[in-house]
Amino acid sequence: MYGESPMPDSYGHANAAQRRPKTHLAAWLGLLAALGGGIALQNPAVALLGGLLIRLGFDINPVRRGLRLGTISLQTAVVLLGFTLGFDRVVAVSADYGLTVAAYVLMTLLLGWALARLVRGNRIESTLLASGTAICGATAIATLAPVVGARPHQLAATTGIVFLLNAVALFTFPAIGTWLELSQETFGAWVALAIHDTSSVVATAAIYGDEAAAVATTVKLGRALWLIPLAFAASLLFAKPEAKLRVPPFILLFVAAAAVGGAIDMGEQATQGIGFVSKALLVIALGLIGLELDRASLRKLSLSSVVLGVGLWLAVVPLALMLVLFT
Repeated sequence: MYGESPMPDSYGHANAAQRRPKTHLAAWLGLLAALGGGIALQNPAVALLGGLLIRLGFDINPVRRGLRLGTISLQTAVVLLGFTLGFDRVVAVSADYGLTVAAYVLMTLLLGWALARLVRGNRIESTLLASGTAICGATAIATLAPVVGARPHQLAATTGIVFLLNAVALFTFPAIGTWLELSQETFGAWVALAIHDTSSVVATAAIYGDEAAAVATTVKLGRALWLIPLAFAASLLFAKPEAKLRVPPFILLFVAAAAVGGAIDMGEQATQGIGFVSKALLVIALGLIGLELDRASLRKLSLSSVVLGVGLWLAVVPLALMLVLFT
């Protein structure tokens, strides 16, 4: 009877409530499949693509505090990788590429400033994008956002651009490296400069090879340290000298792990086991990070910021390769 049927609004809410658990279950199953496939194939790109499709397809993130968990997973993976390296090697690689990293960071910031003036980009968004491209992607953007007074929509938009470029790099750089016949060391150093975030740098290099991952991790963490002077300079330019500057603890733990790995012979089986766990955690990190790009962030992208972010990145990708090959 009509009197026993719920009102249209009630019916709609009832259907929504019934669909929500099913949607979350489907999202969880998809995420587990993506993570399982990524670990089995030792390919973080599988997990990243899975997380991205789940978030954009279902428009939900089934994992509470997924970004925090992804960050912890990534940092743990990097620290574990340090055990498979020797401290002497970390120092040698850092010394070999120190000037190259410095040249890349300074030239990228200069190019970002010039391109921002050319496209008449918003000052705050331009600062965030140039800094993220020069140093460490979303980490630099999140660090500088309160320093430069960025609004939430500016933080979301610039982070979304960086994230999309990371995804493009993850799927294309290994093929480009193979086509150019780059050595493991050259490829690792290249991606350490040319890709924004540490997670995507390590993941892309790991797809190319273990040697590339080792070089990329060391060079990228050296590049990340440039965030400290950059944040200090930004605090002066934007009149916020109270900004807190500090070295990310996981970088210090990575160095300590490398020292332990160089001082103690852990044996081949232990080293391989640590390497496998590190790669598995990296896959998990990429899957969880992939869940962070939502439809709302995509809708907030402004044309000038997209042009600046993409244009600057396309300019520095070949620049990074030239610096690695000829410095």
